[in-house]
Amino acid sequence: MDSASVLLHPVRLRIVQAMLADGALTTRALHDRLDDVPIATLYRHVGQLAGHGLLEVAEEQRVGGASERTYRLAAGFANPTADDLGALDGEQLLAAFTVFASGLIRDFADYVAPGGIDLAADRVSFAQAAFWASDDEVDALGTALMAALEGVLGNDAAPHRRRRVLSTVLLPRDGADGTDAP
Repeated sequence: MDSASVLLHPVRLRIVQAMLADGALTTRALHDRLDDVPIATLYRHVGQLAGHGLLEVAEEQRVGGASERTYRLAAGFANPTADDLGALDGEQLLAAFTVFASGLIRDFADYVAPGGIDLAADRVSFAQAAFWASDDEVDALGTALMAALEGVLGNDAAPHRRRRVLSTVLLPRDGADGTDAP
């Protein structure tokens, strides 16, 4: 089973989402967050995620006569750099993207959970924009986006500010001959 397929199990995806939210957790702490999943089942799924290199041991300590491990997402899967992504093969890239997409889903679920949703007042949006552009034009777009973000990236927390997350995915969708791919 490849890494991306491992993430397609609902319990394993929930484990990854919990790790995205909390950083590093023991299996016991994970059970506190996913209390509807039997502890033995969590241990099995954590073992599978670790076995496929998606989780790594962040810390290990002796508790009583047993060893307790604290797990975290493997480097490069939680918030990969361009270099991290460039070192991955296709299967690993799909796994990293699955973690990214599941994080978006978790963030949106956290937003809608309390109710009282006002997308306009909260400045929440999601959309797709399809466009034709050369590599140079896409590079210029990326530079312009980063320039626009520079004004807010260094802001400190303040009572009049809310923490916001901007997530982007840019993919080519045309065929080699410049026509739309099917």
